[in-house]
Amino acid sequence: MVQPTLIVAIDLGTSATTSSHTRVRDSFDNQGNLHREKLGSVSDVKDWPGCIEGATGNNCVTTDLIYRRTTRELLYWGFEAKEYLDDAFNSIPRSDVFVVETIKLLLQDPDEAKVPSAASERYRAMRKTLTATLHKHPDEVFEDLLSRVLEHVLENATRKYSIPLHNHQVELVLAFPSGWHDHIHTTVARIGARALQKAVITHGLRNMIFGIENVYTVSETLCGVKEWLRETVAEASSIDFETQTTNLDELNVSTGPQSVTLSVCN
Repeated sequence: MVQPTLIVAIDLGTSATTSSHTRVRDSFDNQGNLHREKLGSVSDVKDWPGCIEGATGNNCVTTDLIYRRTTRELLYWGFEAKEYLDDAFNSIPRSDVFVVETIKLLLQDPDEAKVPSAASERYRAMRKTLTATLHKHPDEVFEDLLSRVLEHVLENATRKYSIPLHNHQVELVLAFPSGWHDHIHTTVARIGARALQKAVITHGLRNMIFGIENVYTVSETLCGVKEWLRETVAEASSIDFETQTTNLDELNVSTGPQSVTLSVCN
C-alpha cells in the first residue's frame, strides 16, 4: 500500500512561531518497515494574514492575541494583532480589548516551579488575570492560537500543491521545550490534534487521515523545526520515522542525528 503524507512542522516560539510543510510517499516492505520517498522540497509559510509581502522575517508570525473583553471573542492574532497594537487610532478602543502575549509561557503552572522566582510570580498573576477576564484556561487560549495557525498552514499547503490533499495522511511535528513537565507535552499534543482536526474540517478535507498518534515532537533546544524538516527530507529516500521522531504520547523527545541548530524565532 502506498500512502501520500503531508508533514506539517511548527516551531512553537514564545513571541513568534514558524511553520513549514512538505509531501512524502509512504510504503511498507514485506517486513513492515516504513519507507518514505520525498515528493518535493520543504515549503516555508510566509503569507501569514496581515503580513507585508517580502518583509524580512515574515515567516515568523507573532503569537499575540487580541480578545474583546465583553464577548471574549478573538478579534485578531499574529500580524493583524501586531498591526492593532501598533495603531494609535483603532476603531475598537484599547480599553475594550484584552491582549495576550507569550501565551506559551503561561502553560506552565507556577506552583510546579522548583524554586519560586519573580518570573513565576509574574506568570501566576498573568494566568489569574487571563482566566478572570476571558473565563478560559491558558490551554484554551493556546488552542485558539494553534487553531488559527493550522487553519492557515493547511490553506497554504492546499494552494501550494497542484494535487488535492483529500486522501493524504497528515503528520504534525511540534518543536517544544524538552525540559518542561511531561504533562505539558501531552497537553500540547492533544491541543495540536484538536486544532488540526478543526483545520481539516474547516477546509473540507474530511478524507484526510489524522489522529493523536500522528503528533510528534522534536526538541526545541536541539533544533529549529524548519531545519529538522529540511534535513529529514534531504536524507536518503528510505526514512524510518520511528527512530527519528517520538510520539508525544510516549513523553519522550527526539535526540536523533537529524537534530541541528537552534530555532530562528523565539
